[in-house]
Amino acid sequence: MTAVAADRAVDLRREPLAGLRAIDFRAPDRDYWADEAEISDRFVASWAGLDDAAWRLPGAAPSDAGGPDWSLLDHVAHVVDWHELATDYIAKVIDGAEWPSDDDYSAGDFDTFNESRRPLFADIAPADLRRRAQRARSGVLAVAHRLPARTIRTDAAWGWVHQVLHGHELDHLAVVEPWTDALRQRQARNDPFGLDPQPVHGNLPEALERFWTDEASILELFGTTIDALPDANWTRPTDGDWTVADHVAHLAGWFEIAVDALRQHAAGGGWMELPAEGLDVFNDRQVRSARGTAPAALRRRYETGLAALRGAVRAMTEEEWLDPEGFSWAYEDLHGHVRIHLAMIAPWAARAGWPVGERR
Repeated sequence: MTAVAADRAVDLRREPLAGLRAIDFRAPDRDYWADEAEISDRFVASWAGLDDAAWRLPGAAPSDAGGPDWSLLDHVAHVVDWHELATDYIAKVIDGAEWPSDDDYSAGDFDTFNESRRPLFADIAPADLRRRAQRARSGVLAVAHRLPARTIRTDAAWGWVHQVLHGHELDHLAVVEPWTDALRQRQARNDPFGLDPQPVHGNLPEALERFWTDEASILELFGTTIDALPDANWTRPTDGDWTVADHVAHLAGWFEIAVDALRQHAAGGGWMELPAEGLDVFNDRQVRSARGTAPAALRRRYETGLAALRGAVRAMTEEEWLDPEGFSWAYEDLHGHVRIHLAMIAPWAARAGWPVGERR
């Protein structure tokens, strides 16, 4: 098999990164825009399901200019920043300007230049950054598509086009993919990535504000994830033993149990005991009993249970919030629980729409 033939057999969305990095993307027989689309899909899928705290957690990589360690947010913002910069300079080239020079960016010290740009994105919310990433990619693609393929492959242009499109994303995937995989594993184990969410005397107002801020972002992300899936995908095998339908039925069931527990306590009863049979046995039976339910019915049950649990949690007293058992019924069965299952299903959901068996 020739080197070119081997390249054409690589699935860019799924191939190990080492295989992608061996490809000559500049080869004239490569479909430049198909390559860009596939690697962009992979880049976006890399962060699927991670909550806001995960995005800001430092440690993804050290700064090459002596600054604080980079986070996932820093990496994605950096790619977005260069998409926006490239939209401007490619448009100028099309209008007759020369390609930029390294000297235009901190005298060629790109590490220093990139570090100086981090504050521009420091306060952006991850959801806003994801939306900005979509706009920035659309913008740079619109202008880059005006360049002939032969122009993109020239020495003058290659580093200023390929290296801010899929070449750049591929470079960052080498850091981002293992980092986000590790973060998802932590999130699935209910690591809060920061402060203990349990309120204590003296910080209840701040803890409640953080609780509802986190709740809003996590539930929105989970809702977006399942709403984007066609009904046919709800019963397909995912990365684990459960289907998406199983995960949704399980969450909805625990919404209902938590509502009963909080209402029972508010009426003067004690805290509800967990199932005597053990959680694994109970959860398995719970999920099996819901199998065969149509996705539309599961969505309604999920939304109804979520609304009821939100109401029951908002009615909690200060004493119930400060009681670890009361807080557990609120947190563990609302967004704490949802973020666990989000980490489990979101990567699969992100890949579910990818072409199957498409090889080039």
